[in-house]
Amino acid sequence: MPSPNLYVLISTIGRGIQRVPQVLLPPQDGVRYVVSWQQGKGDDGVEYPAHLKEREDVVLSVMEGKGLCRNRNNAMKVATSWFADPMEDAVFVIADDDERLEPDGLEKVRQVYGAHPKVDVVLWQMCSIADGQRLKDYPLTLTDYDKAPRSYYVSSVEMTFRSRNYFMGLRFDERFGLGSEKLCAGEEDVFLRDAQQLGLHIWLFPRVLCRTEATTTGSHVLEPKVLRSKGAVYAYRRSWIWTFCRSWREAFSLAWRHHVAVIPLFRNIWSGVKYIRS
Repeated sequence: MPSPNLYVLISTIGRGIQRVPQVLLPPQDGVRYVVSWQQGKGDDGVEYPAHLKEREDVVLSVMEGKGLCRNRNNAMKVATSWFADPMEDAVFVIADDDERLEPDGLEKVRQVYGAHPKVDVVLWQMCSIADGQRLKDYPLTLTDYDKAPRSYYVSSVEMTFRSRNYFMGLRFDERFGLGSEKLCAGEEDVFLRDAQQLGLHIWLFPRVLCRTEATTTGSHVLEPKVLRSKGAVYAYRRSWIWTFCRSWREAFSLAWRHHVAVIPLFRNIWSGVKYIRS
């Protein structure tokens, strides 16, 4: 099977546009970059980097407002406008302005999708910019997402998927993620849940795709927006009874580990449940 074309979807906001040139690899046949740039008040003086203007394989889309999932959905929409044929066999690579793609990362992506035409979503690994160490305990072998370890969680910059899934209606849920009104996280879990509901084949592939800064999410676990996001993801994925039990379990676990009261934790988690089920 021929290798599919790749569309690297880079989401950025405000002055983050200045970091985008560092994400790009040298031009390659079959690889294009879509930069979706959100702008707000105070961003009028921020200039589009000259280096990006010189690249024929880069297209810019400027949008107002905030919301990372809005941004990613816009990038997908812009990418499809480049398609000569809506049924083009293409792959979307999710990216942020603070990551660095491995020199052979995109070629790995093309090879895997070219060799496995039935796979729909491939989740990769990321490592630290500082020391090259993997940032999570990843499975060591190719693994079906349905059989992933319970401790596994996905980050957006590890995600790649075929463009045909977009035409099947797969999107990022804009109620979740950075910049959303109520919830600051959870969009990856929800996206993959939607992919499962569509019957898509999802793999965890044991190769590094990119380098990024070490995640700091763990230092914010007690913040109301993070707790609401947990509850919202629980409610999105499972039944009322499971969600109720899981919410209490998480509240007790956090209370014990951080020596805080359990009731306020549960209330914040449950507010996310009510928000997503309303």
